[in-house]
Amino acid sequence: MSRRRAISASLMFVAAMAAAGHARAQTAEQRQQAAQQADANLADQQQDAQEPLRRLDPSQLAGGDYGGAEPAPLAGGDYGTQLPTETDTAAPLTEPIGDPLAAGPAGSQPRTRPTPGFEEDDAYAPTGVRAGAFILRPSMEAAGGYDDNPDRVEKGGKGSPFVRLKGALDARSDWERHEVDVKIDGQARRYTNTDRDSYEPNVNAVIDGRLDVTERTKITSELRASITSSRPGDADTATGLKGDEIQKSAGATLGVSQTFNRFSLKLEGLVDRYVYNDAKLQDGSTLDNSDRAYNSYEIRLRGAYDLSPRLKPFAEVALDTRDYDKSTLTSGLDENGNPVTLTRKNGSSGYAIRGGATFEATRLITGELAVGYGRQNPKDKDLKPVDGLLIDGSVAWSPSALTTVRATARTALQETTLEGSGGVLGRSFGLEVEHRLRRNFIVTARADLERQSYRGIGRVDDGLTLALETEYRLNRSLSLIGSFEHERLDSNAAGADYKASIVEVGMRVRR
Repeated sequence: MSRRRAISASLMFVAAMAAAGHARAQTAEQRQQAAQQADANLADQQQDAQEPLRRLDPSQLAGGDYGGAEPAPLAGGDYGTQLPTETDTAAPLTEPIGDPLAAGPAGSQPRTRPTPGFEEDDAYAPTGVRAGAFILRPSMEAAGGYDDNPDRVEKGGKGSPFVRLKGALDARSDWERHEVDVKIDGQARRYTNTDRDSYEPNVNAVIDGRLDVTERTKITSELRASITSSRPGDADTATGLKGDEIQKSAGATLGVSQTFNRFSLKLEGLVDRYVYNDAKLQDGSTLDNSDRAYNSYEIRLRGAYDLSPRLKPFAEVALDTRDYDKSTLTSGLDENGNPVTLTRKNGSSGYAIRGGATFEATRLITGELAVGYGRQNPKDKDLKPVDGLLIDGSVAWSPSALTTVRATARTALQETTLEGSGGVLGRSFGLEVEHRLRRNFIVTARADLERQSYRGIGRVDDGLTLALETEYRLNRSLSLIGSFEHERLDSNAAGADYKASIVEVGMRVRR
């Protein structure tokens, strides 16, 4: 009996010891879990304390150093290349305002139908073709139409059907650093019922490069070349041409930009060469254009300051000189009133000063505006200088996801070969409204005003172009295009006025 009691007591003691050990184990485990929970709570508190700093975009700071963060896009940044949706309208895309001193000779650029951009989120946009580290976006257009005044004459113009072919290639590198952007396009228009026997070629090639030396130092470069034909109706275009009067140009730009906190500087040098081929006339003779060839040299300095990610004022100064290969022989009178042959020294030198800002007023309005003063002094002291107020700008507004309104202003100080004129002050203003009736049906209305003032001879040409363009995208690669355009020129020079209407339909293929 005593043994049973001893065994029972022993079992009870063992059970008590086991229960105590289990309790101690549970208590230790609970303490460990509590410690882990406390550490987790502390980490959460630290994370919550740091979360606002991580979520705050450094580019949204109105002051201080932006550091290594990339600032938000300005005036049509990356978001501007995407198709806006009904609920989230992206900022519209704008174009650079250009350089008033790098405009080339007056009347040298014919009007061409622009190649549309590529919207990444558009179900009807081409996807492009990858070739190594580049994304290629080729396109082709074939169209036909009718022009009721292809020779751009004041009276008695004879209409003619025409066919037009255009090819374009955009290529952009897909690197993490550095960038190369290639744009090539070529167009020819052939009239079937004119005496000019011309094809109106228009070929342009531009290669832009950017070398990211450091995060704040970049080297930029550009190579460009073009082959164009003189437009009928221009003051610098000879009458009685048979065939095309071809103008060729080639140039290069080299620049370096440096960012100092919110202040940035960019220095660029430009060199361009302009050459005119001799032209054939209706009477069988040849027009010598060797005296129209010249070289243009320009240096440009631009400083900008980031007041905020949405406002970037800048100031720019440019100096240039234009040197012709030959002097021009003109007729005149000597001191006694007798007719003599005079030598005109062509070319000019000048400057341009502009101030403005790149801005993003809202997600719906972006742009760049600049005003200033420019002057070109002819090397022939008998000719009057060309000067005036410079107004340049490009503003885009998207009132809805389907509508974009673009306004542009340009001022150019250009060369001319008209006798007695020291140059041309050119101004142009444009307004364009693009609306998508459907995602694949785009209608664009456009109005362009242009004034060419020939200093020294009092000639003023006022041009107006009204256009309505449509594009119906069948799929990503194929589109049907059509347009109607009305041009008119009002000039105070006798016999220079004209009116012309052009209608065109065609097809566009893109990848």
